[in-house]
Parts: sequence; structure tokens; C-alpha cells
Amino acid sequence: MRSFTNSTLLSKSAISSHTLSSNYHHLGSLSFSNFSYPAVVRPNYFHRSRPTGVGALKVISEGALEKKTDDPSPSQLNTFDPDEDENEGRIESLVKEIKELFSSIGDGEVNPSAYDTAWIARIPSIDDPTKPLFPRTLEWIMKNQLEDGSWGESTFFSLYDRLVCTLSCIITLTKWSQGDELIARGLHFLQTRIQDLGNEKSVRTVGFEMIFPSMLNEAKTLGLHLPYHLPCMKHIIKLREEKMRRILKLQCANGSMWDSPSATVATYLNTNDEKCFEYLTYIVKRFKDHAPFTYPLDTFERGWMIDTIQRLGIDHHFREEIFDTLDYLYRYLRKDGLGWEREAVVTDIDDTCMGLRLLRLHGYPVSSDVLEYFKDNNDTFLCFMGETHKGVSEFFNLYRFSQIAFPGEKILKEAKKFAEQHLKIGINDNQAYDKWAIKKALQMEIEWGLRNEWKMSLPRLDAQEYIRNYGENDVWIGKSVYRMYYINNSKYLELAKLEHNKLHAMHTREANSILTWWNSYGFDDPLITLLNPKEIHLSICTSIYEEEFSASRIAYTKWNCIENILKDMFQSYESIEELKLFCQAINEWKPALVQVLPTKLKRVFMGVYDTMNELETVAKNAQGKDIISYLHDLRKKQVQQYLYTREVKDTKQIESFEEYVDHVKNGLAVAIRLVPAMFLVRDALSAKALEDMVRG
Repeated sequence: MRSFTNSTLLSKSAISSHTLSSNYHHLGSLSFSNFSYPAVVRPNYFHRSRPTGVGALKVISEGALEKKTDDPSPSQLNTFDPDEDENEGRIESLVKEIKELFSSIGDGEVNPSAYDTAWIARIPSIDDPTKPLFPRTLEWIMKNQLEDGSWGESTFFSLYDRLVCTLSCIITLTKWSQGDELIARGLHFLQTRIQDLGNEKSVRTVGFEMIFPSMLNEAKTLGLHLPYHLPCMKHIIKLREEKMRRILKLQCANGSMWDSPSATVATYLNTNDEKCFEYLTYIVKRFKDHAPFTYPLDTFERGWMIDTIQRLGIDHHFREEIFDTLDYLYRYLRKDGLGWEREAVVTDIDDTCMGLRLLRLHGYPVSSDVLEYFKDNNDTFLCFMGETHKGVSEFFNLYRFSQIAFPGEKILKEAKKFAEQHLKIGINDNQAYDKWAIKKALQMEIEWGLRNEWKMSLPRLDAQEYIRNYGENDVWIGKSVYRMYYINNSKYLELAKLEHNKLHAMHTREANSILTWWNSYGFDDPLITLLNPKEIHLSICTSIYEEEFSASRIAYTKWNCIENILKDMFQSYESIEELKLFCQAINEWKPALVQVLPTKLKRVFMGVYDTMNELETVAKNAQGKDIISYLHDLRKKQVQQYLYTREVKDTKQIESFEEYVDHVKNGLAVAIRLVPAMFLVRDALSAKALEDMVRG
């Protein structure tokens, strides 16, 4: 029931071929007259790769991220014919591995922070103050200096990250009189790079303006030779003074200071607080020889993990795991929202909007009133009280949450307007950088979200675009740069590409079978119709794309093709008498009656006749009952409506407005277009439902 409800909610309303075509012209040039199904993606298991192109559901691997390229030619794309059995085995393996990630999720998996590890290494032993209490953390520092003499995140260079991590490690080594050569190399790095702060344009790590000046003062007392009076430091110190007036010093329930190992060490060294010591002991026991920049971050990790998996289009493999994880988020949702961890002293709009949107989309009862906690006295939305500058991702999540507002939710209407303005300004000024993360393609991600509102978006196009923009090697910004293994993971991207290829192959087989059917009745004759059946097939693939609905998609495509042909034929065919004979043949269900009719009408009748009989056989197995009578009643009713429309047109009969409205509604042929596909979904339809559809 949960999966059905979720699928229904996420699929939104049915989208017509015309609407789809309009969307594609908006996204990029695409001609259905020459339409060919997209080529597959070659999974690259060892290198970073990205898909490109926003054409009809196509992605490719590899290529530079920095700029968009034109859609590749078919010859460029059709370079790899995947072994489907091998890929299927790899998909099963990846699903199993990701399920294991779900089962092992705890309070957060995050890479080591040299800055925080160095702080923990400072704590002296209770028995012998001349030795560190946690010697393995000191060993970690001595083993993890980088080639340029710095410490910090090795896979991504951030000057702010390297400066705070390096200075923290140098101070710790100096205090313990260890690693003279390491200290010398570290000092050389600082002496040559601190001056670059004046020209640094990247995003500052969290609290840099607080942390770095304080550590410089400490380094000065230790006699370390560093450039203490550079002009660039005056601006940093000014920012520190401004932030000092805003900071609240609060201890979390777990004994830490704001879940920060380094801040907790600083407090413990000055107070010997027992709760601080218990937290630090737990950190060392949990991580052995290092410490993360913060811990725990369980709610943050869970929310972004689910969001990532859903946006990559692989969530159908993990429905049970996703609901278990959402249960966890819902359990810790407070009246003031969500923070990065379940007992966070301060909640933030980023984690709150991510959690509320996911919970609402999966049927949990949540209120948007919590957003009132994130407004200042000027009714401006904030990430959290006391922030000194705004980022982008938090308001992108606010914007995404506002997309699923219920009628009458005034605050979400306000939020949408505010977030949209904030994001557009950032995009137009090329300032779509974030204070919380350094992402592969954040600006492209936001541009796509602004152009394609949730209610009008198509799931497979959204997934394709996110595959393109997703960075499995993205880094996050705290006091130091860090990585989240359960959020940015190459296994997710690999599975998404394999799933895309699998769907591509399946949809292509469907399209080929439809074309075979189409050509067998001569429908490719332009005298019969100019319709392209691939366009109709694509329209249903973009929204109802799952493997289990293959037969339903084929039925939908065939019956919509037939309906368009019939509607056009009744509108434009010359002889009304021959159309009446055609209707009689439909009513009596006798092919012999059309033998006297022209070839065009015979072809159309036999296409209707054979396709209905074929569907009846397949649907009887799916429904467990004979459904030919329901289909035939629908068919008779609709051709009579077409004939009536034609007669009204020929006689120029004037109708009342009410009659005209009913006339147009019946002419849409909604029931006969949708019911055949509905026969082939998983659930059997009751006799009453079938009768209601025929009457409706």
C-alpha cells in the first residue's frame, strides 16, 4: 500500500504528448519525426564520469564538467552494446551492497578531520601529563601529512581547510615535542600560503574567522615563526569580532560542545568537565586513531542519503529501507524542525526542509508551520538564527519543499517566493556557490530545478539530469572539508547508469514491437496518418517507466495511436455513409462488413479488431476474468461519439453551451485511451469499477 500510494503521488497527473513535446522544445531541440531512442551509458567503474545532453532520455559517461556540450551524434553514442546478463548481475550486486549501507547506518560515516584529531591528541594522560591520553591520534597526525607539508582533505584543495588543519596539527606536535621535520614542512606551507587569503575566492570553512585567529595567537605564544600581521588578517579578525557577539555557548546532551570534538577538547582542557570527557572517550573508541569534524550527524546523513537515491532514480530497489529510515527522521522531528543530528542544540532550515519534503511525499503527516522558527524580525527566512551570510543549498531545499504545498499553506507560498528570488539572483550573478558543500554542478542543478517545477517535471528526465550533475566525489564544508560516504558514493552513480541502460534497452524493445505492429497494418502510410507512435510511447515512458509496467505502456501506446487515427478519420473522411458502415462493423464486431469499404477503412478496422482481441487475451490473464465485453462496450460508445461529432459538424447544428461542453469531454476519449493500459497493471479491477468506467 505504501509503494502504491507513493507511486501515485509521485507520478502526478497524466501528461499529454503535446505537453511533452512542448517540454522537450523548452529543454532543447528535438524532432520526433527523426526521433531515435537514446543510446546507452557505458558504466565506468574506475573513473569519475558524467552524462551529458538533455535529449530524449540519454546519458553518456565521461567528459568535462565545466561547460555544457551539444548533444553527441548517434555514432558517438552507439559505441557500447552492454551484455544485459552481466549488467543484471552487477545491478543485483550493487543493490545488495547499498542495502548493506542502509542496514549499517548509524550516527554518521564521515572521513577524518585533521583539525579535530589534532585537538584530541592534545589531551594529556591523567597518569602521566607528559604523554597524550590518546596516543594513536598523535600517530595519525604524524602519518597523514600531505606532500606539500599541509594537513587536510587530500582529494580536494581548500586553502581555508588546509590552513586550519595544518596549524592545528603543528600546534599539537609542538606541544608534545614530536615530529620536528613535519613541523618544519608545515610551517613552510603556512608561511607561503597564509598571504594568499587576501585573494582567496572560495567558500570559507565554517568558523574559520573564529578558529584561525585564535590558533595564530596560540602559535605566537609557542614561538612559532609565522606571518602574524598580514593585512588580510585584519578582515578575518573583524569577522571574528562580529561573530563573537552572536555565538551561544551551549553543551549538547551528549556532553559535547555543539557536537564538535575540537570545541569539546578546548572546553575540557579548561574545565575538566566530566561529560566532555565522556564524549571524547566515545569518539576515540568509535574512530580509533582520528576524529571527524563533528559527530553525530545521523539525521543529516539519512535525509540526504534518501534524497540522493531517489533523485538518481534507483529508490524502487530500497522501498522498505527508505521507509525505515524515514520512520527514524519522523521520530526525531521536533516542533522547531530538524538539525544535523537527532539532539542538535540548534535546528536549521536545510535539514528541516529536506526532512519535511521527504516525509510529506511518503505520506507522513507533517506541518509547514515549523518554518516560522526560521524567520527573523523582518520575516526573512534564515538557515538558523545568528548566521552571518546566506548559502544556496538551504534555500534550494526550501524551494523544493514549497513545491509540494497543500492548498492554503500561506507560509509555503511565502517561502517559494523568497527562495525563488534568492536562487535567481545567485544564478544570474554566477554566485550559486554554497557555504555547506562544494558540489560538482550546483548551478546546473538549481537552474534545472527552477525551470522544471515539481508538478510539471518528468521523473526519468529528472533522474537523467541528476545523474549528469551528481558528484560522487563532492566534499562538504565544516570547520574543515569532509566527505559523506553514505551521500556521495560511486556505487549509487554506477547503479543509476546501469538502471538507465536497462530501461533504455527495455523501452527500445517496446518501441520496436510497437513499430512492427504499426507497420503490419499499413499505418505508416501517410494517407492514413502522419502520427509517429514513438512520440506517444515516449510520453508514457517518461512518467510510467518501471519494468513491471512494460505491457501496460505498450497497450497505452497502441490504443492512443488507434484513437488518434479514428478521431482524425471521422473528422476528415469524405463519405459519412462509409463511416456509418464502419460503425456498424464495430457494433456487430464483424470484419466481413468492412470488406466493401476502401482500403484505408479496412486497415483501420482490422487494426482495431486484432488489437482488441490481442489485449483481451493478455488482460484476461492479468485480471482473471473475461473483459472483452467491457472493451467492446467502450469501443462502440466512442465510435458513436465520433460519428455524432461528424454529423453535428456536417449539419452545422447549433448546440447549447452545456451540450457543447459535454460533447467536447466525450470527444476526448479518456476512458478508451486509459482503460486498456489499466487492465495490465498489478491490481485486478473489480466488476463495479469496470462497469463505472464503461458508463463514465
